[in-house]
Amino acid sequence: MDFIISGIHANPIWIVFWGIITGYVFSTVGAAGACLTLIGQVTLFKIDKIMPQHLMSQGMDQAAAKATTKNTMKVHNLMAVILSPIIAVPKYFKEKRVAIPLALCVASGVVFGALIGPQIPMSLSAYKFWFGIITFVIGLRLAYETTNVYRQKKQKLTEVSKNFEARVKEMKQTKNWDALATEGFKVDNFSIKELTFTFWGQQFTISPVVAALGGFCIAIIASMFGLGGGFMLVPYLASVFVLPMFMVSGTSILIVLVNSVVAIGSYLAKGATPDFMYIGFFLAGVAGGSYLGPIFSKYYKEKYLRWLLAAVLLFYGLRFMGVWKALGLGI
Repeated sequence: MDFIISGIHANPIWIVFWGIITGYVFSTVGAAGACLTLIGQVTLFKIDKIMPQHLMSQGMDQAAAKATTKNTMKVHNLMAVILSPIIAVPKYFKEKRVAIPLALCVASGVVFGALIGPQIPMSLSAYKFWFGIITFVIGLRLAYETTNVYRQKKQKLTEVSKNFEARVKEMKQTKNWDALATEGFKVDNFSIKELTFTFWGQQFTISPVVAALGGFCIAIIASMFGLGGGFMLVPYLASVFVLPMFMVSGTSILIVLVNSVVAIGSYLAKGATPDFMYIGFFLAGVAGGSYLGPIFSKYYKEKYLRWLLAAVLLFYGLRFMGVWKALGLGI
């Protein structure tokens, strides 16, 4: 099928399939949705190479064509991570795995950061290279967080994870999944100075100001690259506030939604022209994957969720830094 706006020729079935993978991974680990979207656009469908040529054939100069392509791909990334939260968050919320007050604190900083990021100039090649470095470093960090050395230092994280995994094992037999919410997120105290809440028998205390500042910085970087920010929000919430992945996933994708909506508006104002036919097929797949993610994530151990995200980010980081190409690998 020919896609008029981007100029690519692709099989819609493959676009939908890649959307399913993207939605599943993003809704499961709360990150990497926009990363997978970008990988699909660049590696599978070659939008970064075909669209500039297509636009130039219509009379646009080379610089403008590349800038439009870059901003369009960013909008596609962000549109993907808007749909997934809409589908996945209600499921996490029902199980009380979304820390709404914490998400609001982080989002208060995200709104301002997402307005600044899109204004930072960057070429298409620089965009892909720096994207690779950021994701690779975070992937290394997440891999480290699965080691015994790290986990021995984070006893609270381990206890919450064990409690949750034991409870899920019990519910596999009773099939009473509604009971999962009885020990989920509960607010103990919420003020501008302190947010205290309980999750599965463990109490957590955070600073709303620190959360907002973190969201501001993350949103600048994420929106600059046209990403939802989950790849930074997940390690931020899990490491700085020592929260378990079972809560981080749902909370992260809610914050990503805020960042994505604000950033899309900025990129549309800068001339992005989304390929609605392409993104329509892709989002159909994302919807299916996002529905499946929260269902199956309950069956994973917390450690395995971190390994999955680390593997995804390490792979993407090497790809966009050009390592695979230098090794002669066409991946």
